[in-house]
Formats: sequence, structure tokens, C-alpha cells
Amino acid sequence: MDTEQPRARSLADLTVGGTSDVFARKSSGLVRAASTFDASLVNLYTATFPVMVSFVLGIVLPWYAGANVYLVLLIGLLVALPILVTYAVASSVMRRSGGDYVFISRLIHPAVGFAANFAFVVFQAVFLTSAGYYFCQWCLAPLARVLGVATGSSALLDFSGTLTEPLAIFIVSEAFVLGFGALFILKPTRSVLRIFRYTLPVSAIGLLAFIAALLFQSHDSLISNFNEYVAGAGGVSDAASAASASASDAGFSIAGFSFGATLLAVTWPSFSLPYYLGSAYFAGEVRSGRRAQLLAGPITALVAVAGALVLMAVSLGRLGADFLGSVSAADPAALGLSVAPTYMETAAGASGSAILGVLIILGFGSWLVPTVPMSLLIMTRCMFGWSMDRVAPEGLAKVSHRTNTPYVAVLVVTVISAVVSWFWAYSSHLTVVVGAFPQLITLAIGCFAAAFLPFRYRDQYETAPIRGYFGRVPKLTVIALLGCAAALFIVWNFARDPFSGVNPTASPGMFWTSLAFFPLGVLLYYVAVAVRRRQGIDVKLAFREIPPD
Repeated sequence: MDTEQPRARSLADLTVGGTSDVFARKSSGLVRAASTFDASLVNLYTATFPVMVSFVLGIVLPWYAGANVYLVLLIGLLVALPILVTYAVASSVMRRSGGDYVFISRLIHPAVGFAANFAFVVFQAVFLTSAGYYFCQWCLAPLARVLGVATGSSALLDFSGTLTEPLAIFIVSEAFVLGFGALFILKPTRSVLRIFRYTLPVSAIGLLAFIAALLFQSHDSLISNFNEYVAGAGGVSDAASAASASASDAGFSIAGFSFGATLLAVTWPSFSLPYYLGSAYFAGEVRSGRRAQLLAGPITALVAVAGALVLMAVSLGRLGADFLGSVSAADPAALGLSVAPTYMETAAGASGSAILGVLIILGFGSWLVPTVPMSLLIMTRCMFGWSMDRVAPEGLAKVSHRTNTPYVAVLVVTVISAVVSWFWAYSSHLTVVVGAFPQLITLAIGCFAAAFLPFRYRDQYETAPIRGYFGRVPKLTVIALLGCAAALFIVWNFARDPFSGVNPTASPGMFWTSLAFFPLGVLLYYVAVAVRRRQGIDVKLAFREIPPD
């Protein structure tokens, strides 16, 4: 790759008793295969806003009495922005694979950098493998229902129930993991990035179909169509009334505004909004200028939130908060369904059109599929960074001469993810917030580290897309400290939310398990240091330099 920023001074002696280069090789072997548009698409599918809306309307609306869903989303954006800006600037200055691993390890301490990034990577596997689970629940099963109702096929309706069972979820998850793993090994990164371009039209058509289905019919027509859909899918007549009765029995009711409930509910957009920074983890492979990360991260987040607000406004305006909340809160069995319909399936059923219904469901599913290659990209690049510093086995940094991809790292991530898929299918311990909780701790550490960047790498800071000073205080330092505070707020919110899956009282096992990966990472770092020292290599010297391109 071409180098666009000054390299720190070369260290002539890495070994304890002899001479060697600081890093395993002079060049990473990766190439700048991604444009700013590619990076923006990766971020868009990292934090898929239609999926985020599904959690807001499916969890916040029915179970956080008094929460204003619009304010929940806007507060989530306000909290996420300083995190996104910090990572965009830091990854522009240190444009290397590994993201926060690189700048935490260089700005705070190598052990902290590895531990934080190690925890991030471990729980990124939770996001990666969630795609198969939600694809079955939110795309394949609803698609079979829509087609079954349209064709009158009892076999398709029965199959829709089968698709929500653990075996089906496991098979689909494994197909995603193994299929995309093989694609990463066999094809260049540039070819894999095209997946996001191919998916975008399907996603856009699905959103347009969703809006068309709801905007051009009256509320009464939509409810009537939904009743007919559920009668065909589950055999329950007057589904709206059945959902209302079941939801009422479960404790659902529309309450007056509560700021406390609104603040607590920020949990749900916060598993998504702070993650419009996936491109920071493969910044060394983005070939555009230094403003690329700002455009790909914070700007993409603003566009996505605007889209989310439109989806919520259309849903609530046409279907109503009481109806949508009832459908989400009701026992699915009360509607004769295997799982509660998302707002997208509700719209598909309410459309009264099989064509619109299919387009809506396929479009919604298209937001889930790219999360697998996105997660593979992030995880492998972090492992690549560890290996370049020789904290991890050097084999993880092996790059194929044909595809320019770290094929060994891809293989390792694929095997790990294939195992984690089992837990989504056969256990109830994993949630998207469980995956986000330790990662937000990493983002807090990353923002704190970035606050020191203008002092440690002053020359490089002067080339950053956001530079300069507030008086004597660097602008990045102010933004980074705000980002650190914002990430810690989200962590605190997750921990106090009884529905998050990481509440220390309601879910002590996952809470302490999540935290345990940080000291484990520190331990693994010092084990690596000891092993390398016995090999005659002083790993710590590598952290005085920025890794090679």
C-alpha cells in the first residue's frame, strides 16, 4: 500500500540478543480495496437501522411504559456522535487494520490495547452469528407465511413454524458462517465488498414497498388486511382484538411521557448507533482521503437516523402505537403464530398484497445478510493487527498473494463463529445487547486513548480531518473525552436495564462473563510477551511504532 502519513522512527533491534526488524515484515500485504462508498455501506450494514427500528418498536414501545420512541432515537444519536467522530479521526490518523487495537496499544499500554480489542472481537462473534437467528425469525419464516397465505399452502405455513426451530436456525447460521468464510478465503476483499453494493438495491426496494404499503391505505383497511393475513396464517379471526386482549393480560398499556423510561430505553438504539464505525477497523484498506472515515461513519449515521425516523413515523402514523404495541406484546400463540411479527411483517400482512409483502420481507432480510461478511472483515483485521505486532501467532497475518486477504485469520474466525452459532440456536443467553456491552467498554477505552493522540503524535494530528485547538486544548481531546463519557453512559444504561441481558441482578452470568474477557485479554498479552521473550523477541518494542502499511 501507499503510505499517506509519517512513519514513526525505525527501531533497529527487536530481539533480545540479536537484530531483527520491528515487525514480522515491512508491508502488511493488504491492499486499499475499499472506496469511501464501500466503507459507508459497511457501516450502514454494521448498524442496520431498519433492524434497530424493529427493536425500538418491538421492545421499547410495548415494555418501556412512557418512553417516547422518537426521543429515544435522538438521544441515542446524540450519545453516539462523539464516539463516531473520535473513531473516525483516530482511524484517519492511524490508518491501519485493527482499529482501536492500534491506537489504544500505542497511546495507553499494549496490554490494555490487546485486552480491549480482544473483548471486542470475541463479542463481535455474537453479532456475526445473530444474523442466522434473526434471518430465520424475521425473514424466512415470515416469507413462508406470506407465500403460504397468498397461495393457500398449508405446507408453507407449517414450514414457517419449522424455520423458527433450533435446528433450522443452526443450519441457516452455519450456512452463513461457512459460506461467507469460504468466500473471504477464495475471493479478493474487493469482490466481497461488492456484496454490500448488490444488497443495497434489494434493501431500498423493500423500504419503498414498506412505505407504499402503509401510505396509500386507510388505517381501517390496514387493520382489516392484517386480520385477514393472520386468519390465513394462524387461523385466528379478528387478530387485532386478540392481540389487544393478550397484550393487556401481559401488562401492556399506553402511558404518559416518562423521561426516566425514555432514558432507560436508549439501551436499544445503543446496540446499533455507536457502531457506524466498522470501517475504522479496516482503515488501512480504504483508499480515499483522510475525510473518508468522517463521511463513512458520522455522516452515514445521520442519514441512517433520518431513515429510521421516517420508518417509525410511517409505522406509528398509519398503524398506531396502540396496535403496534399490542401486536409486539401479545403472546404469539394468541395469534396462532410461532413468533411475534415484526413491524415489517405486520406491514406486509397489512398491505393486502402478496407482491408488496414479499418485497417488504425480502428487503428486511437483506439488511441482515451483510452483517456476516461485515463482522468477518472486522474480526479478521483485528487479529491481523495482533499478529503483525507478534502478540498473536504470525500465521494470522498470512496474506494470500492471489486474493490479498488474511486467509488464516478468516479460517480461525469462521471456526469460532461456527461454534457460537450453536448458542443462538439452542440457548437463550445471547442477545444483541450482550454482544454490545463489552464492546461499548472497548469504545470507552478507545475514546479515552484517542484523547492523548494530539500530544503523542502531534505531527500526525495536524493532518487529521478535525484538528486545531479550543484555546490550548486539542479539539480531538475534547471530542474524545465526550465520547468516553457517552460510551460509559451506555454501559451504565445496559447494566441497569433489566431487559438488556447483562443486568447484574437479572442476568449475573452474562454480566460477569462479559467483564471477564478484559482481564483474560491482559493475561493473554503477558503470556504472549513471555513466550516471545523465550524466543528472543521483545514484543514491547513494536508498540513504539505505528504498524507498517
